[in-house]
Formats: sequence, C-alpha cells, structure tokens
Amino acid sequence: MHLSKHRGHRNQKYLTWLRGKNCVVSGKKAECAHHIRLGTNGGTSIKPSDYFCIPLLNEFHTTGSSALHIIGEETFLKLFGLSPKNLFITFLKEYLSENYDVLYMPGNKSPEEDISELISIIESKITRVAKSATKKASKPKMQGAPKVSITESNYYQIAKKLKNDRDKALRKQLKENSKDSTAPKKQFKGNEFYEKAKEEKRLKDREFRKKNKELAAKYKKEQSGKNKSLFKENEESKY
Repeated sequence: MHLSKHRGHRNQKYLTWLRGKNCVVSGKKAECAHHIRLGTNGGTSIKPSDYFCIPLLNEFHTTGSSALHIIGEETFLKLFGLSPKNLFITFLKEYLSENYDVLYMPGNKSPEEDISELISIIESKITRVAKSATKKASKPKMQGAPKVSITESNYYQIAKKLKNDRDKALRKQLKENSKDSTAPKKQFKGNEFYEKAKEEKRLKDREFRKKNKELAAKYKKEQSGKNKSLFKENEESKY
C-alpha cells in the first residue's frame, strides 16, 4: 500500500511519545515531531498522517541554517542521508513494543507493507470515542408575547405622517417660489429659492430622522419591558 493511500491518522499520544525520542540528526533529545510530506499522504494545505513523522531538534526543524523548513524537505533528507520509510518503521515498531508489548517482526515485505501493517496494529489498539453532536441550548421562548412590527406602532405612524406633511409643504413652497422666479422653466440648480428649499428640506429630514430614531428606541424599550413582564407572568403561571 503506497503511503499516499493512507488516511490522515491523528494520534496525539504517538506524537508526544515521538517528541521524547532522540533527534534523527543530532542524536540529542528531540524537541518537535516533523510531518514528512515527501512521498506520503501530505500535500498543499494537507497535513500528513501523524505516523509519518520524525523527531528533530528545533535547530534542524526551523531555526538553524540547515533547518528542514529553510532548505526544503528533499534537500534536508539527502543532506543528512535520512530514509523516511525506514525511520517510520523503526519508530512504529518501538512504539508498539514500549506501549503495547507487541513485538513486530518484519517478513519478506516491502517497506510500504510493513508500515501499513504497523499502523493497522496501532490503530486496532486505540479506543476512539465517537463525537456526539451537541445541540446548543435554545433560548426559552416567551409564550404569549406578541410580535409587533415597528411599522404598526403609533410612534411610527405619527412620525411617518409628520414627514409626509413636511414633504408636501416643501413641495408646495418650491412650486410657488419657482413661479415667482425669472429662471428658465425646469432649471432649478443654482436657483436661489430651490437651493434654499433644498437646504431646509435637508435640515428637516435630518431632524426627522433623529426624532424617528428616538421614537423607535422608545418604542423598542417599551416593547422590551412588556415582553419581559409577559414572560415573567408565564413563568410564574407554571408553578
């Protein structure tokens, strides 16, 4: 079985154990476990199986001048004469022996077959707990609290009528002013009366929006108070 055919195994216990081994370059106690992508099931934005790792010092992983992440994985392996498949077999066998007292004896198999069998044995020893879908607790529904649209409120209707009346008055004023003006018909831009009316409308609209916002906030506050009161009554009626 080619290594690229393996699924992305995740085994945090194995990674922790591997970091406690000696660095494959220096022989000193390792500080990290590097996932080998070359020739495995790793790829762009795809993390290889946790079983395709080698222990390294940070110096040879990321920080040193000859670090794997600086000179590249292929160059690094050639520079230090490392055979990933042989290393995988060595560590997988040692992990089985130390953690499960299983002594694996390779036969006349290819490295890929040995790795596949070792992984299968390790995976068979793991008891995985299936993740249960946890449903988020829904907020309690307030029974009896009617949903009232803001457009149905008295505040909104009053504000709407006020705006319509002001717009009507401004249109009337603009029409009367345009009759008295000597400016050509339909030419409003630059007209003194038009510009004055336009500015008045802009200021009144801003005042209206402010007033409407205040009314809406007041309405929302009142509705919130009513809903809380209804909810409290419903809760008390249960007992």
